[in-house]
Amino acid sequence: MQIFLINLDRRPDRLEQVKTQLDQLGLEFQRISAVDGSQLPADYPLLQKERFLLEQKKPAVIGEIGCAESHRLIWKQMIAQQLAFALVLEDDITLNPKLTEFLSTKAYEAYDFVNLSSAEPYPLDSSALHSLLQQRILERPLLWQSTRQLWRKLEWRRRWRIFKLNPVNKAMVLCECDPAPALGSGYILSLAAAESFLAQSNKLFFPIDLVWRYSPGLLRQAFLSQPLIEQTRGDSDIPGRYQGYRLTPWQSVKRFFVKSRRWQRRWDVARLYKLKIL
Repeated sequence: MQIFLINLDRRPDRLEQVKTQLDQLGLEFQRISAVDGSQLPADYPLLQKERFLLEQKKPAVIGEIGCAESHRLIWKQMIAQQLAFALVLEDDITLNPKLTEFLSTKAYEAYDFVNLSSAEPYPLDSSALHSLLQQRILERPLLWQSTRQLWRKLEWRRRWRIFKLNPVNKAMVLCECDPAPALGSGYILSLAAAESFLAQSNKLFFPIDLVWRYSPGLLRQAFLSQPLIEQTRGDSDIPGRYQGYRLTPWQSVKRFFVKSRRWQRRWDVARLYKLKIL
């Protein structure tokens, strides 16, 4: 499987740090020269500025736009080369040595998107997970089944659902879900996902690591119960991303009407999982 590493030209230190880790794991990669947001035009055509502000309750920052374009470069290359799957890495990461073991299983081939860098906000109660695996309850119980209450301990809020559990080994479980966790530090995607993500990101009203929550198609999405890729804290090339912002009363009213309810994705999820969405 092709591995892509996104790296800004002005951050050779990060390149060396991740290259060392990948070399130690015996993994070859292709470096993708990241798009520097500061070099993009102020009227970047794909960004829907006002809708981004209303949806995310903050304005977009230039680093987010550069990040989006960098990921889009990879998706375009996947499509051009017709790559069945690819592993996408950002350069502010620490790799778990178990990554090679996971890749060797090829368990990811059952999905269109696998987030390797985050399980949040799913709580994944460890006791509940262990009990479900012991009982071989690997699919979301129907609403009226007695084990639904136990399964709900893996999930977060009403619409954050896990539909299937796929034990990779004793330490790793793939959780098929919707919505999938944010954070794009490390993920695997299929060709179908690359095509869908690229099309959906032609109108950006979200950070690029939310694109999978809006993208259409019967895309099976998952995350690992124990992330294998950890984002480095405190050394961001996207300054201001988490800076506080307060909507005006009028903006709050407009947000109610323009906020995406993810109707297309929710319809696709209903087609995939049928009664299990209830």
